[in-house]
Amino acid sequence: MKFLIGILFLGLFAIANEIEVSAQEFIGDEKKRLTHLKGNVEIKRAGDRLIANEAFVSLDSNNRPNKMQAVGNVRFWFNLKDGRKIEGESNQALYFPNTQEYQILGNAVVREVGKKNIVRGDKIIVRYKDGYINVVGNAKKPARLIFKLDKEQ
Repeated sequence: MKFLIGILFLGLFAIANEIEVSAQEFIGDEKKRLTHLKGNVEIKRAGDRLIANEAFVSLDSNNRPNKMQAVGNVRFWFNLKDGRKIEGESNQALYFPNTQEYQILGNAVVREVGKKNIVRGDKIIVRYKDGYINVVGNAKKPARLIFKLDKEQ
């Protein structure tokens, strides 16, 4: 369970002191409070990295992000606070900062680098604050969890 809860404490779009964002095009809509990043989107924060075809950042009335979304060929690499490294891919990834809910959608795969810990599903939903995870498969591909048990000491 530690792996499952930890996989999405990865902070897909976590707020940090410095975030570097690159894309072929940035579109800002002040009325809609929406920023749209198009083409070869790359987001870096410290040693973490996310790439996608597009990304969207929605702001609340205080101009704070309330929904962040990466769409199309989403790939990510993150370092967890405990030193573990996580990588994965999906068709889409969402982060809701107010509730700390992460959603990895469509052909979702998350693995711990250097171990056999892998989670696969059509949807992986984590509510970090609540200690909640839901891995959902579909009729053609059931949800799968592959992990190696540590030796008892």
